[in-house]
Amino acid sequence: MSDLTVDFELLKKSASQLSAIRTEFKNLGEWKDDITSVVGAAELRGAMTDFIDNWDKNRKRLIESLEKVGKMVEGTRDAFKSLDDELAKSGKKKAK
Repeated sequence: MSDLTVDFELLKKSASQLSAIRTEFKNLGEWKDDITSVVGAAELRGAMTDFIDNWDKNRKRLIESLEKVGKMVEGTRDAFKSLDDELAKSGKKKAK
């Protein structure tokens, strides 16, 4: 039988980092008005508006994906921790 090693600290750190990245993307806020107000040419302003709208849409999708992956990492950590606890209990019972 082979041994499976799970790095609980790595899973915890990964979940924390994913959450921090998600928070950063969420806090970027609306900056369309700031950008378009300093761009003089209407054609350039239109291109910037299109770019920002596309960025906002994709940023929202990225935030959702980061949240899903973070939950998967936490779920993986919790499942392995639960299994580890159960195996430890059964090992103690067998030792008696």
